[in-house]
Amino acid sequence: MVGLTLGFKEFHDYLMLAPEERNTEQGKKLLEESIENMKMGTRRYARRQNKMVRGRFLEHPSREVPLIYELDTTDVSKWDENVKNKAIHIIESFFKNSTCDYEPLKSYVSEEKKNADGNSYNYCEVCKRIFLGDNVYAIHLKSHKHLKVLKSKKKLGEQCKKLDGEEAK
Repeated sequence: MVGLTLGFKEFHDYLMLAPEERNTEQGKKLLEESIENMKMGTRRYARRQNKMVRGRFLEHPSREVPLIYELDTTDVSKWDENVKNKAIHIIESFFKNSTCDYEPLKSYVSEEKKNADGNSYNYCEVCKRIFLGDNVYAIHLKSHKHLKVLKSKKKLGEQCKKLDGEEAK
């Protein structure tokens, strides 16, 4: 489960210290660790968001999506230039139905995804199950459950061969 807040968990130990303990060497070290953990958590959260946007909007083969623009928020000293002014221009050009000076992100759908049939009928001989859609079937073939059934059937086949060999003697 994804946490609802960013930073609370990372600062919990520091916040549990008594006010006089926070000014000690141990308290200052704990604060620095908490800050580093929060930065790492923030980067992880940003990567998940970017991955979600790509998967939901830029890599989806059949979905019509709105134009998506990238805003560079890495340098706070250039916030107005890279984020605020750019965002205002993008929004104004949308509402005025005029040409935008900035290029939206390109949708990059692989040929495999473009050609995948979402309504195809696939039957897994190993698991004795039906799957609708090529991508759902492809996911199944790589799944832990499918590989486990495949392994157990392979093991069962080897045991049967051994038994057949012993009966022949």
